Amino acid sequence: MADLTKIFTGMSEGPEKIAENFNKLLEENIGQDNQFATLNNNALQIGNFIGNDNPDLNNITMGAHNFGFWEDGKVPANSNWPKTMQGNVGWGWILQLGNGTGSKVQLICSTGGWMFMRIYAGSGWDTWTVVQTKYEQ
Repeated sequence: MADLTKIFTGMSEGPEKIAENFNKLLEENIGQDNQFATLNNNALQIGNFIGNDNPDLNNITMGAHNFGFWEDGKVPANSNWPKTMQGNVGWGWILQLGNGTGSKVQLICSTGGWMFMRIYAGSGWDTWTVVQTKYEQ
């Protein structure tokens, strides 16, 4: 768990810092007890497409899920999606770490330059946190 928290250290410095931390953690662990192969093959799976027909984010599995909402089926209002996205079009990727009733985290990378994160701990999801909203100049 300590390694996972290292990824988000310096999060206020933007997504580049998160990527740098993640890459450093991978470098430290590649080849140790076959951890990279375990991460790649057993932990992080490409999940199902999430869209207008199955928009519930509370019931997705661990892995990377692509999503898409267009003019004829926008992100549902009054849903468990970030309020900023509700009622709008958007597409991108959702990364979920963890399953079941234990600790979980979801990270949304969406069109429009948006990143959101929320954590499940105890008995429910925290509110969405905006991670990054600025375009590079």
